[in-house]
Amino acid sequence: MQSNVPAYLPYPKQFTPYKWFKPLLVMLLTVGFYFVFSLVVGVIGNAIAFTQGVNPMEQLNGGYDKLDAYTVHGAILSLGSIAVLIPVLMLANRIVNSRSFSSYSSSRGGFDFGVFFKTLGGALVCIGIPLIVQTLITEKNSGDVRFTIAGFICCMILVPLQCCAEEYIFRGLVMQAFGSWIKIPVIPIIIQTVFFAALHPYNVIGVISVAVMGIAFGVCVYITNGLEAGCAAHIVNNLAAFLFAGFGFGAVKTEVDVLSLVIEVCCMALYIGFLLLAKKKLGWFDKIKKDDAALFNAKIARKSY
Repeated sequence: MQSNVPAYLPYPKQFTPYKWFKPLLVMLLTVGFYFVFSLVVGVIGNAIAFTQGVNPMEQLNGGYDKLDAYTVHGAILSLGSIAVLIPVLMLANRIVNSRSFSSYSSSRGGFDFGVFFKTLGGALVCIGIPLIVQTLITEKNSGDVRFTIAGFICCMILVPLQCCAEEYIFRGLVMQAFGSWIKIPVIPIIIQTVFFAALHPYNVIGVISVAVMGIAFGVCVYITNGLEAGCAAHIVNNLAAFLFAGFGFGAVKTEVDVLSLVIEVCCMALYIGFLLLAKKKLGWFDKIKKDDAALFNAKIARKSY
């Protein structure tokens, strides 16, 4: 049966205040506000670090090899500085006021937690289990537990927020902006992937691995018409890396090897296959919670009288 869910990529054009330049304006405001918000987060993280007798510049200058997501100040500086993009985007979108913020979440009427938790289960099987097996085979436990208790709690809270923030920016803001300008879906998927990969300073293989994830997350959005499945996969992938590193199984590194890239490709392909099956056989992504565009347009019409 044909789904009546509007396509996610050109969805901004469903809103009557849409103009071609408004997504660009939201992007510019997002960048500007991010500098302010990240400065506040940096001040908080640095203040906590100095009370602990830690020089946070060592983390900032050391790339992924010095990344600290295991203490409170480290999690705030490394993860919180990205998670803050969610309120930043909300503020930028509110100022431009060309559409509802929930339209970034999906074209099904906002973020659907039912879809999120169902796809999270699939991500745990398709991505989480292979990563666990790989880590247990290739990494020995050093006995060096990097987590503090408070740092572990912060990591468990901030990693999902950090992952969702990246999905809202790259697969939401960027991909929908270009999707509203360009009719061929593959082009917005590739464009957001380039931005996504360019902002992750790994080695060449690592950047390719990030690009694979960027394409896969973009395809997830295209299949499901929402960010939930990409958020689920992103959270499982990042949590696995930080939890294992935090409990002494290897570390998050700038240098990524070929084996990790191959496993990443296989995991993402398996996950996309799972989503296609869920879409065609189970209809997980066919339910519209509310018509965001109709509600927003009606509100604008009432104000115009």
